[in-house]
Amino acid sequence: MGQNPPVRSKGNFSLFIGLWLGLTVVAGLTVFSLIFWALGGFESATPTPVPVAATAVPPTAPAVPTQGEVACNYPPPAASGFGYGIQSHVFVGDNAYWLGVITDKLHLQWVKMQVRWHEMERSQGAIDWGLLDSAMEQACQKGLRVMLSVVAAPEWTHAQPMPAPEGQQAPPDNYQLYADFLGNLMQHYPGQIGAIEVWNEENLEREWNTAAGIAPVEYVKLLQAVYTTIKSNDPKVLVISGAPAPTGATISSSTGRPIVVDDATYLTQFVQAGGLQYADCIGTHSNGTNLPPDADGAHPPGDGTGYTFKGPWTTPHYSWALKSQVETYAQILKNQKQQCVTEFGYASAINGVFRPGFEFAADVTEKQQADYLVAAYNWMRDSGSVKMAFLFNLDYGPKGGDPATDDNVIFSILSKEGLPRPAFDAISLMDKP
Repeated sequence: MGQNPPVRSKGNFSLFIGLWLGLTVVAGLTVFSLIFWALGGFESATPTPVPVAATAVPPTAPAVPTQGEVACNYPPPAASGFGYGIQSHVFVGDNAYWLGVITDKLHLQWVKMQVRWHEMERSQGAIDWGLLDSAMEQACQKGLRVMLSVVAAPEWTHAQPMPAPEGQQAPPDNYQLYADFLGNLMQHYPGQIGAIEVWNEENLEREWNTAAGIAPVEYVKLLQAVYTTIKSNDPKVLVISGAPAPTGATISSSTGRPIVVDDATYLTQFVQAGGLQYADCIGTHSNGTNLPPDADGAHPPGDGTGYTFKGPWTTPHYSWALKSQVETYAQILKNQKQQCVTEFGYASAINGVFRPGFEFAADVTEKQQADYLVAAYNWMRDSGSVKMAFLFNLDYGPKGGDPATDDNVIFSILSKEGLPRPAFDAISLMDKP
C-alpha cells in the first residue's frame, strides 16, 4: 500500500505566512484574520494566558498482556509519567532501522504514526494492512509505544460528498463507521496500540468538510462513538481528542457556513458540549516559529529587530509560542484534563534554504533548533499541563524532497543525507526523567 505523507498544519501555514509578509502593520489584525482561510496561521489577539500550577503525574504501571494480546518489549515509563514522543514517516524506508533509531539513539518512548483510513479501506470491509503491519511489528519488537492518528474517511462513507477542490477531507456520514475501523485496528494489533488520536484539526474545513460546516457538537458525537468502541476493545488505550489547528480566527463562507473556527473558541465549545468525558487527554498542536518555547507570544520580547519574520511583533498572539499556547488551553480546560501535544517542532533552514512562506526558519539556527526542542520537552514535562508530546519530525529530511519546496524537511532533525543535525544529538543526550 503506497501512502502519502500525512496531511498536516505546516503545509497550510506556509501560505498564511506568505500572505502575512505582504501585509503592513497598518492593515492590522482585521486583514490578518481574513487571510486565515488559507489555513494554518495565528491571528487575532486573545486573553493573556494565566500560568497553570504544575501537578505531579504518577507513573503508569507497565501493562500486563491479556489473552490475545501481543507481548511487546516496553520499557518502564519515565518516572515523571511524561511521554517523550516523535513522528516518523513509517511508510517510507526500513522500519527496523528507523524505529530502532528512535529507541536506541534518541531514547524516546513513543512514536506517532498517521493512518489515512481512505487508503487502507478503499472499499468497505476490504482493509489493506500493507506497510502498517511492518511498522507495528517493528515498533513492538523495539519496545516503542505507538500513538495512531487516524484521519480521512473513504468516499464510500459519504452519500453526498461535499466538493473538495483542495483535497478537503470529511468525517463519515455515520460516525460508527469510523469507530468500527478503529475497532478493526485494535483487533488486528492487540496490545500494540498505546494511544489513538481521534481525527485531526477538525476546526478547519480542510479536515471537516461537511454541509453544515465545522461544529464542535458534531465532533463530540463522533468522539463519543469512538471512545465507547476503543474502551470496549482495550480500556488501557489512551483516547486523545483531535488537536485543533492554532488559528486565532473564525471565518464563514458567503452562505454562513463555518469553514475556520478559532482554536480557543472551538476548544471552549468542545468542553461545553461534554467532550471531556470522552477523552483521556486533549490533543493540541504547537507550530514553533522564531520565538523560544517559554516565551509569551502575546507579549514577545524586544521589538523584532534583527528578525526576518516579524509576525509575533506586528500581530501578537498567544500561539506564536508554546508556553503561552499551552497555558491558554489549560485555562479553557480548567485543568480537568491534561493536553497531549501531538505535533510540535521548530524549522531551521537547510544550508540557508527553506520553502517560501517559512521565513521564520531563517531566524532559527540549527543550534537554536536544538536548544528550543530540548527546552520545549522540558517545559511541557514540568508544566503539569502536558501528558505527552510528539516532535515533528525525525526523518522527513532524508525521506522528503527539496527544502526549497518541502517544508517537512526543515523541521526534520536529520539532514538530507540522513546525518544528525544538532537537534538529534541534543535530544539523544537530553535527560528524560
